[in-house]
Amino acid sequence: MIFLTSDKRKVCANTLFVKPEFLPTFESRIKMANGTHIRIKDIAEKAGCSIGTVDRVIHNRGKVSEPVRERILQIIKELDYKPNVNARVLASKHTLILGILLPSYKKGEYWELPRLGISEAIERYNEQGYNIEARWFTYNSAEKFHREGMKMISEEIDGIILNPATYKESVRLVRTFFQNNKPFILIDSDIHGTPALSFIGKDPVQSGLTVAKLIHQMTRYITGRKKVWIINLASSPNQSYALLAREIGFMNYYAEKELQEDYAFRTIDMDDAGTQKVVDEHIDALLSEEHPHAIYVTGSRVHKIAGSLKKFRPDPKPLLIGHDLIPRNIERVKDETIDFLRGGPQAGLPGSGVHDQEPHLQRGHPEETDDEPDDLHQGEPSPIAWEAWTLSCGRGKQKPNRAI
Repeated sequence: MIFLTSDKRKVCANTLFVKPEFLPTFESRIKMANGTHIRIKDIAEKAGCSIGTVDRVIHNRGKVSEPVRERILQIIKELDYKPNVNARVLASKHTLILGILLPSYKKGEYWELPRLGISEAIERYNEQGYNIEARWFTYNSAEKFHREGMKMISEEIDGIILNPATYKESVRLVRTFFQNNKPFILIDSDIHGTPALSFIGKDPVQSGLTVAKLIHQMTRYITGRKKVWIINLASSPNQSYALLAREIGFMNYYAEKELQEDYAFRTIDMDDAGTQKVVDEHIDALLSEEHPHAIYVTGSRVHKIAGSLKKFRPDPKPLLIGHDLIPRNIERVKDETIDFLRGGPQAGLPGSGVHDQEPHLQRGHPEETDDEPDDLHQGEPSPIAWEAWTLSCGRGKQKPNRAI
């Protein structure tokens, strides 16, 4: 098994929200500006970069170019900057209540790690003197997503972390948050143009485009028209914003490259009803009609498609690509039924934002995620992938040992 990794910028998660009365006053800002206290914003302005870039240098994380890093460190030294926690919040002993709206899940599924990361970050900040209380809300349908979201309006909640469901219901809910002055962030799926404080995760459209490029590179030298399946596998696949956005990014790549004549695409919206048996029945029926060269599963349940392929053993085995480093997917990488995984989630990713949001306590603005490049985990290549590799590189039967 080969692990392919590349540097990427860490995204902020677990955001700490503070009501306006607990933020520095205008007078205190004037004092800061006069030198009583140096802010990250002051460093960013002097360095000609964003607050997020300064924050990454201070905490030695993420990707920052060396010249920019050196410039920021020099300014920090010149200004004698010392990190500052928001003393007014700590002194107030006010309990900050976060409303967290995530999809329901079973043990070992995608959302287990993000929830763990958020919980650990809240616990860590409470140990430092903050008083943060989490109120959890879950949904398994677009209707419940909107209903649970509306509950947070009527409760005494200071800020909201949510994963968007459908585009329509998310926009309706975001509008209500805005009208009721409820600060919020989006995780996993971004809806461009919304007044969110930040977005935590990878751009789903870009994710789909990246997978499309990988499939193209791995299959381009196969003769004839290549057959590609796009499988949206979820409890409500035709309503999941993230899955549909990834499919859009995937299609855009081939449209922009004018490759539709070289590939035959087939999209399958599949509700697994929570069982492997349902997936097996779908895949068995599909394989009776045709054998694809590549399969792209737009969500984290790619391990279920891998299980069906392992059971029915189509020959040659198609290239299989999916998302997220959950345990079941990693097992399928190890047994070589999944060829590539696009990385995420990690407990530390959604757990880093409370720490990362120190600039926001001083009215800073967190940066949006730039998710390229991304971690790729690769298993032993399928016969189709191997054939494409050898044809493109002219290396006979030598197996790949570098990133595509």
